[in-house]
Amino acid sequence: MKFAVADISDCRVLTVRRRGECGFTLAELLVAVTLLSVVMTSVYSLTHSATRTWSSLERGQDIQVEARSFMTLFAHEYNNIVGRASHLFEGDTNSIVMFVTAQPMDLEQGEGSRLMRVSYSYNRSHRSIEREEALVEAALPMPQPDEHGIDRERIKLSRSHKTTVAEHVRRFRLRYVWAPMPEEIPPDVPPVPEPLIFMEHKHELLGLPQAVEITLVLRDPDDASNEFTLTTMLPMRAPSSRRYRHAFEELLDGSV
Repeated sequence: MKFAVADISDCRVLTVRRRGECGFTLAELLVAVTLLSVVMTSVYSLTHSATRTWSSLERGQDIQVEARSFMTLFAHEYNNIVGRASHLFEGDTNSIVMFVTAQPMDLEQGEGSRLMRVSYSYNRSHRSIEREEALVEAALPMPQPDEHGIDRERIKLSRSHKTTVAEHVRRFRLRYVWAPMPEEIPPDVPPVPEPLIFMEHKHELLGLPQAVEITLVLRDPDDASNEFTLTTMLPMRAPSSRRYRHAFEELLDGSV
């Protein structure tokens, strides 16, 4: 009998073909799955960490942007206080009332600067700052020299328009600043400025202050440890009277 001897190279090719037809072995599949799991876990960890970092930075930036946006709006209207309405200026620790010439936020009132009564107040329950505006529709009452004061009911205003200009506010404080004139100015010597007078409210007898100090504290609603504090002093551009310190003491019964 004769037997055919197969070529060794043909056997090797056949073995490789059969292995390719059968697919991967279990060991190879386990190694591949393990490597894929390690890679996917690393990618997920990096992506999650980057997302958390970006969200944290974005929230912090939003708080700062909101505070500065409010301050920009307030400063714009504060710098446009009408001088002839200085006797109608009011203010305490958490609210302020000004008569200004500015663009209304109520779009139904049209475009262009208008004479308005604008107020800012702190809403403690909502942790927000509310802005309210109303157009002045008639001549403003003149200051009264007698003791009866100003009849504010004579001020004719349009319907009011209220908006929220800042949220997540943990603290909002206003202080009114007067700068007394130096009592004595020696010749050829620069005058030494008198200490500033800070008051928690605007006194009717003092007229417009020389400046207003604003303290604003905002807190991230998702991170109680993330707070942003902004304190600034805005000088008064409208004409305001200067007095000596003893004049302040006389007007305020020596409480300065």
